[in-house]
Amino acid sequence: MNLFEMMNTVVFGTLPTLDGIEDWAVNEGGNAVAIVLVIFAVFYLVRQSWGKLIGFMIIAALVFFAVGNPDGMLENIEGIWRNVTGG
Repeated sequence: MNLFEMMNTVVFGTLPTLDGIEDWAVNEGGNAVAIVLVIFAVFYLVRQSWGKLIGFMIIAALVFFAVGNPDGMLENIEGIWRNVTGG
């Protein structure tokens, strides 16, 4: 450790950083999406709109997995597209 680094450590201590804020935002965003999906599912369940509930659950599952693992979801869609187009 050189003198400059030692002075910074003594004078400023350990400064807070924004390291990990992206992971936190993605995690909390995923939780918010899951909460909203559950609220809509309960709404359709209370109204006893069975057709809308089933359709919503299918779409909600796709959204939930896309938010949780967007890279994996894109790879799956790309694989399906390759099978359809033969590319």
